[in-house]
Amino acid sequence: MTEHSARKAPTLRDALVGCASLVVADGLLIAQAFALLRLEVPRAVLLTLFPLLILVALAVPTIILLRYLKRRGIPLGFDRLGAKGWHLLWEFPVAVLFAGAGAALIGPLLGLEPAAETASNDGSNLGVVLTLIAYLAVGPFLEEIVFRRLVMGYLDTVAPAAVSVIGSAILFGLAHIAPPAMLYTGLMGIALALSTRWHKSLWAGLILHFCNNLLVQVVVVGAI
Repeated sequence: MTEHSARKAPTLRDALVGCASLVVADGLLIAQAFALLRLEVPRAVLLTLFPLLILVALAVPTIILLRYLKRRGIPLGFDRLGAKGWHLLWEFPVAVLFAGAGAALIGPLLGLEPAAETASNDGSNLGVVLTLIAYLAVGPFLEEIVFRRLVMGYLDTVAPAAVSVIGSAILFGLAHIAPPAMLYTGLMGIALALSTRWHKSLWAGLILHFCNNLLVQVVVVGAI
C-alpha cells in the first residue's frame, strides 16, 4: 500500500496494537463463554446468547482500535473506489477460485484435509446461523483494518510490496487457527491484499472479504 500510505504509515507498534485487538476479541469471547458455563447456563440458552457474545467480543476491541487510530492520526484508508470499482464483480469469483483451487491442490500435499461436516438437528441450527450473521456484521471490518491497513501498511515501510502482500496474508491465515482454514484464508488474504493495493482503498478488500465470508457461511448453513 505504498501509494496511499503516504499520508501516515502505520508503525510496528500500530501493527502490534491491531493484532492485539484480535487477541482481545478472542479473549473476550472465551471469557464470556467461560463465565456462562461457570454459571451453569443451559446449553440452549448459551447457544441463543452466543451471537451477542460474538458481537460484544468484536465490537469492544474494534471501538478501542478505532479510537487509538484516531488519536494517532492514522486514516483507515476507506477511500472512494472510483471508476475501477466495477472490477470487483470479476475479482470476487477469481479470488474464490484462486483460494479454493490453491487450498485443494496444496492441502493434500501438506496432509491437510477438510474437516468432516456433521449435521446436527438438536435445535442449535438457529444459533449457528445467528452466530454466523453476528460475525459477518463486524469481523471482516476489524480484520481488514488490522491486516490490510496496519500490518501490510507497516510492512510496506520496511519491505518490498511482494513481502508486504505475502507476509500480511500469512498472518491473516494463521489468525484462523484451524489448519485447513489457515490455508484457504491465507491464499484469500493474498487476493484481498492485491485488490486493496490496486484499488488504493480498503473498501475493495472489505467488500471481497464480506462476500467471501457470506459465501462460506451460506455453504455452512446449507450443510446443516
